[in-house]
Amino acid sequence: MGGNLELRFNRDELHTRAVALPPQVHTRAGRHWIAPTDPEGGGTWIGVNDAGLAVALLNGYLASDREARPWTSRGLLVDALLECGHVNEVQARLEATDLSSVRSFAVWAWSGNAARILRWDRETLRSEDHSTCLLPLSSSARDPHGALRDRGLLYQTMQAQDPEDPMLLARFHSSHAPAIGPTSPCMHRDDAQTQSHTLIRVLKERVTLEYTPAAPCRQVPAVVHALTRSSRGVD
Repeated sequence: MGGNLELRFNRDELHTRAVALPPQVHTRAGRHWIAPTDPEGGGTWIGVNDAGLAVALLNGYLASDREARPWTSRGLLVDALLECGHVNEVQARLEATDLSSVRSFAVWAWSGNAARILRWDRETLRSEDHSTCLLPLSSSARDPHGALRDRGLLYQTMQAQDPEDPMLLARFHSSHAPAIGPTSPCMHRDDAQTQSHTLIRVLKERVTLEYTPAAPCRQVPAVVHALTRSSRGVD
């Protein structure tokens, strides 16, 4: 049923945003998945299902996203995509969805040994092979280009120092380099900060989601959920 995955994700939000609901096992259309819930939008930003499909959402920050109009929550898209069994199905569903009322985003999806990024710029949905993208993936409302630059350079430096370090991703997501602030991986601003850290593991027999309801620098214990892998719907 494909290869293994370790995915780590920091979620940055304003202090005024409602606190996310902790992960639960969700079931719909015969598919089971683990995901936290955004109580404001009703959807989620990350999850993994029993097919071994992992999906994560990064917000875009286009000027047109600030228009005063009814918007469809991007998190509801992720919630629906977690019914899928493969990245090909994720792409097909997004291509068949009317995105005209959805703000810009990038959806990252992984299953088996395939990883894909689907970017919506309010006009076109573009598909990119994960291997061609600059890692780590990142978004920032305050300084999109600076955050991508600083976090990318830090990751490359840490990887070059010890490419075999099994804790590289954990150390990166907890880091305040080059200085604690809006572009550090563990982000802190006066009005916002990293609010949670998620670790997804996809193994041959099961999937797990470990959720820390705080910035990783605070070392708060994680809540862990697991599902047994299923072959239903896996391409």
